[in-house]
Amino acid sequence: MSTARQQAAKKTRDKIIQSAMEIVGKSGYKALTSNALVAQAGVAKGTIYHHFDSLDDVIFAMIRSICSQMVNDISEHQYTSLKGYFSAIGEYNIDECANNRELINIIFGFFPIGMKDQKFKTLATELIEADCQQTTAVIQSFYHEKLSKEKLDHAVRMIDMFSAGFVIHNTLFDNPELYKQIWQEFGDMLIFYLEK
Repeated sequence: MSTARQQAAKKTRDKIIQSAMEIVGKSGYKALTSNALVAQAGVAKGTIYHHFDSLDDVIFAMIRSICSQMVNDISEHQYTSLKGYFSAIGEYNIDECANNRELINIIFGFFPIGMKDQKFKTLATELIEADCQQTTAVIQSFYHEKLSKEKLDHAVRMIDMFSAGFVIHNTLFDNPELYKQIWQEFGDMLIFYLEK
């Protein structure tokens, strides 16, 4: 396949994923049908199934895309300490909660599906593990392999669990200043745990 055709195919695939995000973000997962996706993306049904085997595959690609974007938006290389990086992550989460309610619907709407369907549960587990691996690499970049494997693993899972609850709370209570403070306090506790 030529480079131009590869780029066109990627653009179409990305358009389908973006359209799925718009549908789910606005109306929930039950609204994501092949007909709704055809109408939103402005492509033929055959085009959707040329790029994806099923609507489940569209959902998987959508969730992977969101997770990848969130990981790549903030690079640890911009920061000289875990505290600075962690602070930036908190700001990012608060901004996303305030400015992108649809994204919250997509992410947190996905997990109830994942608890009922083994295929979705497997993907959810893979995504959490991938996020934990990314967080592990970030922490190691600041501590240069000085942490025990157990301590590092516990810290990474604490961050993942706290982040999920943090986003839910901040979305519901919509108090950015309070939640910035809480995020900073959690960051301080985490660093104390890592360095003791």
